[in-house]
Amino acid sequence: MTIISTYSSYGSSSVGVSTTKNASTSTSKPSSQINDAITQFLEYQKMTPEEKMRDAILKKLGMTEEDIAALSPDERAKIEEKIKDMIKEEIENKMAEKGILIDLSS
Repeated sequence: MTIISTYSSYGSSSVGVSTTKNASTSTSKPSSQINDAITQFLEYQKMTPEEKMRDAILKKLGMTEEDIAALSPDERAKIEEKIKDMIKEEIENKMAEKGILIDLSS
């Protein structure tokens, strides 16, 4: 990290430049954790808006896609219906905030 400081002494000024190693660099997370975070971020960025919304709703429910896949067909149908209702509500709320009226009854 480069530190540039300006100081003044009775009307004359000078600039001092000092190069030091950032102390936080030596105590940073291991590179594997950083790489994992980058990979997760890039995977999230590849998702469609619909997938991102579903992911956010699953997080609100404290579930993952794997959790849903492991449910019985009846339980899965109930969760899928709940997710559908939550998505519909989210869309309606966002549209209402923007003053847009839409009919999602179909």
